[in-house]
Amino acid sequence: MFRLLPKATNLIIVFAGMLILWMSQWSLITGFPLWKKAEGALIDHRYKQRGERFPDTNIVLVGVETSSLSLDTLNPSEIEASLTLQEMSQPFPWSRDVYAATLDKLMDAGAKVVVFDFVFAAPSQGDDAFAAELRKYQGHVVLGAMYEATEQKITPPNSNLLAAATDKGVGLANIWSDIDGVFRRGKYRTSQIRESSNQDIKKFLDQYPDDLVAMSARAVEEYRGAIRTPPYDHDNFINFHGAAGLYRPIPIETLFVDRLWNNPPISGGSIFKNKIVVVGPIAQIFQDVHETPYGDMPGPEIQIEMMATLDTHSSLEDSSRIFNLSVTAAMVILALLICLRVHNAALKLCFLFGTTLGFLIVCQITFNKANVVIAMMPPLFGFIGTGSFGIFFQYTLEQFEKRRYRNILDRYVSKSVAKSILEDKRSFEESLSGRKQSCTVLFSDIRGFTTMTEGADPEQLVKQLNEYFLEMVGAVLKEDGSLQKFIGDAIMAAWGDVKTEGPENDARRAVRTALAMRAALIKLNERWQKQPNRLPLHIGVGINEGEMIVGNIGHPQRMEFTLLGDGVNLAARLESATKQFHADILIGERVEALTREHFVYRRVGLITFRGKTRPIETFDVISESTQPPPPWLEKYHDAIKLFRTREFQAAREIFQKVSSELSGLDFLCEMYIERCRDYTENPPPADWNGTFVLTEK
Repeated sequence: MFRLLPKATNLIIVFAGMLILWMSQWSLITGFPLWKKAEGALIDHRYKQRGERFPDTNIVLVGVETSSLSLDTLNPSEIEASLTLQEMSQPFPWSRDVYAATLDKLMDAGAKVVVFDFVFAAPSQGDDAFAAELRKYQGHVVLGAMYEATEQKITPPNSNLLAAATDKGVGLANIWSDIDGVFRRGKYRTSQIRESSNQDIKKFLDQYPDDLVAMSARAVEEYRGAIRTPPYDHDNFINFHGAAGLYRPIPIETLFVDRLWNNPPISGGSIFKNKIVVVGPIAQIFQDVHETPYGDMPGPEIQIEMMATLDTHSSLEDSSRIFNLSVTAAMVILALLICLRVHNAALKLCFLFGTTLGFLIVCQITFNKANVVIAMMPPLFGFIGTGSFGIFFQYTLEQFEKRRYRNILDRYVSKSVAKSILEDKRSFEESLSGRKQSCTVLFSDIRGFTTMTEGADPEQLVKQLNEYFLEMVGAVLKEDGSLQKFIGDAIMAAWGDVKTEGPENDARRAVRTALAMRAALIKLNERWQKQPNRLPLHIGVGINEGEMIVGNIGHPQRMEFTLLGDGVNLAARLESATKQFHADILIGERVEALTREHFVYRRVGLITFRGKTRPIETFDVISESTQPPPPWLEKYHDAIKLFRTREFQAAREIFQKVSSELSGLDFLCEMYIERCRDYTENPPPADWNGTFVLTEK
């Protein structure tokens, strides 16, 4: 079955994308509470990203605050001077005379509309005085009524106040939250009330030939005249201006204290002139606090935000269903194109992330500039779901393919191991159980190969690598080396693991291999220079000799004949250190000691590798001893001796001369010149022995 899957991969991914598109429109999923909460969170994020805006200056909030209930901020003489304050000093609820005096005070100050965010349901002391004020200012006052959906019940103001306010002076004080408990939308009319079967509600509505609308809509209607409100059961998003406190409440008691009335912010009542004034409960005792996109907010402030949305004609509207479907379909198609047309896995993830980020930015801009709330969950679900499935499915299929090919490749072993099995099965079987022996290990790695793969054509890169490995592995096999393994673009080879001619000959063959690799790469680069689809390669080679553990390591179903031990690790670190010292070959001290009669070496330096305490003398091989050493080599080694005996100035002068002979392009000379300069100015500690400490492996 898995052999047939690769042929149907594209078809399966396309089918999955269409299925995910259908699921993104399925009401069973889109109506799920978790989906709704996620959509709400994305909307809230847009509010917060937009930030706060200037409040509507046409609306002022007068709050019944904690100080209003205790009057502890006022002097006793100020309370005695005001009959209204004396009534406010009584336990809440207050006499309706307080609201009558408040209404009269605000209207005298020039307020155009006064909204009481209270439901005065039960008859109470002062109703007659309040009703008289309501009649006096008909068309400029709005009272609240409450609708209980679960009980199918409407609670209007009591009959005395209701008669005085008339049908134009009453509006619903309800605010409705989304499924996650957050208040985001303003419902200005609802057919649910009009269509109620409750006879009491029908009788109440019979008093109102016009539609019963929200208190906020009534207020703006009286302020602006006829306004356009959303139709029945249509609830647009409230265009919140910011967090709680943006409309700073004026404590109601300050209206009746001359020193506070005549000074800012009231300034003799000028703050109320030609404004909508909302009088409502702010104190925590009223528990009229609700969650909004900007956090908790008192109910009167939410009413103000609803009014401001209508007053400024700035309702945030939902994107249409057709638009949402079109965007979701486009996102699914884009995800399919990324999965099917982009072949690099990392690039696919970048495209998926970038497209998601771009979609979020577009939705934010549309929210900020066009007042349109695009539904984000369906497109994101379609895009991320399709993209994730495509990548996961392709990755899983690729792993099955790799395993199938690996099972085929695992049947083959290196030629040296096979030859050893045929010639001396007993010795090989003994080595499988594990033994210690002296070996020489070579590591070779291509410099910057990871960066090279990002922009290279995969097919051409594979061809070039095969040409490279043909020469490099050929150099190993020519010197009777054992090709241990490929580690990505790196080669691990060994001498003495399955067959040895003695430590000296093993080390000599390894160094010859390194020189052959160097020469072969020069020829390859010269040839590749004439081919536009080839890149120049540079390698690093590390060689070390020492006692290592040789054995068959792994799982019963997958064993590997390999070498372990500190000597192997040191060879790998020598290869890695070629990057720091800009050398293509680094030789360990034991290899140099075994082969110094056969090769011309250049001393690189004493290196203390990470995790080690004893420094290792390292060398670069220049050539075989059949060729004379370069004339500058002896002076270079003299300078090394001076450097290690702390004669930095003298060493620096010699290094500069050697560098001049090498046309000033020698990294090691320049490195030592810089070290000499630094140590001349800042001498190293007394226990310094001329070593270089590498902090990286």
